[in-house]
Amino acid sequence: MVGVEFKSVEEAESFYHINSKIIGFSVRKNQCRKNQAGIVTTRSWCCSNEGFRRTKYIKNPNRVREPRSEIRIGCRAMFWVCYSKITKLWVVKEFRANPNHCMATDMQKHFLRSHRKISAAELEQAKLLKKAGMKTSEIWNLFVHQNGGWDKVGCTKKDLYNSLEAGRRGVDDLDANTTLIFLQSKLDIDPEFFYTYMVDEESRLTHLFWADGASQFDYELCQMPLVVLVGSNNHGMTCVFGFTLIQNETAETYTWVLQKFLECMKDKLPETILTDGCRSMNKAIEDLMPSVVHRTCSWHILNNAIKHVHEEGFVGELRNLIKRYYSVDEFDLHWNKMLLDYNAENNEWAKALYSSRHQWADTHLRGSYFGGSTATNRCESMNAFLKRFLDEKLPLWRALRHCDHGLAALRYGELGKHAADKLSTPVLK
Repeated sequence: MVGVEFKSVEEAESFYHINSKIIGFSVRKNQCRKNQAGIVTTRSWCCSNEGFRRTKYIKNPNRVREPRSEIRIGCRAMFWVCYSKITKLWVVKEFRANPNHCMATDMQKHFLRSHRKISAAELEQAKLLKKAGMKTSEIWNLFVHQNGGWDKVGCTKKDLYNSLEAGRRGVDDLDANTTLIFLQSKLDIDPEFFYTYMVDEESRLTHLFWADGASQFDYELCQMPLVVLVGSNNHGMTCVFGFTLIQNETAETYTWVLQKFLECMKDKLPETILTDGCRSMNKAIEDLMPSVVHRTCSWHILNNAIKHVHEEGFVGELRNLIKRYYSVDEFDLHWNKMLLDYNAENNEWAKALYSSRHQWADTHLRGSYFGGSTATNRCESMNAFLKRFLDEKLPLWRALRHCDHGLAALRYGELGKHAADKLSTPVLK
């Protein structure tokens, strides 16, 4: 390879990018020197894993965020060209072709940083679609279909978000006054249109609520709940075990859901279950999965505590009892003291909560794995995620197809995390 000539630096760079992508690693620019005429005389590229991260970025006692995984492990792969005054071409002076780390597979290569780029045409298209009201996630889905797959878009979903965000930082299309005038004008079209707002001491808009006549009508309609069974994978990411569309939320309905879930999973029981404390669901779990460790969402417990015990400071004490590890005797001691301090000894809700302590207190759940979760925030995040793909007016068959698309997006994110973990080294504390 040494001695090969290129007509331009760009041609040499293109060659090395193609070469590195075929092999399966990412590259970055290294050294560059120019003469007085501005002509590049020396240019080199190296593997993205070249060198080592400085110690001060690893051992920082004032660190707020977790350190990023280490990718610089001293790889010596590189490509170096020099300008020849005689031939007026760029000649290869050094070519080290053997990286010292594992390579990305064909399914992981499109995650490599140097091989990701959103084209100018697609960026302009994305900006136009954004102005037309499309969500960034929908634009991304369009690009996936246009190009024939996630791996053929040329960039990741995060790259698209970053590119669009960079172009609109600091831009505010409508101020508060224009917004209120717009809402007022809608009353001429829809007599049932409703809006209200709140301003602060300086007359700045702080809260805004609006709903048209159709929204108010839809609220009265009975809708079928969509239940999503989710879990946590080895990356700490949400994974979906199944979907079910139900007519009501009775114990009989949830019994049927769990029966079909176990039938699908060949009667393999989960180790643990985390729910929001729904009584109908609890009854179904007790009947069908009595041996499974069942935890009730701590957020729902604390929210109910606010409604049933009207003493300032009680919620904070209860939160400590939920999350701290005590012996059983210590737990009972702290519980009785809390009831005494906040005049809740005769509170019926508190008595019922204590009777179910094995479902919410870490003291009684010690040794059971819940993926780091004590609340159903993973489910809430999943609900918000699916809303980007679903609309209540969609035909059922199309809604199912959109669920499939949302599931594919989740698994694509998991593939990206797996690739990142494989091509980097975690920083140990």
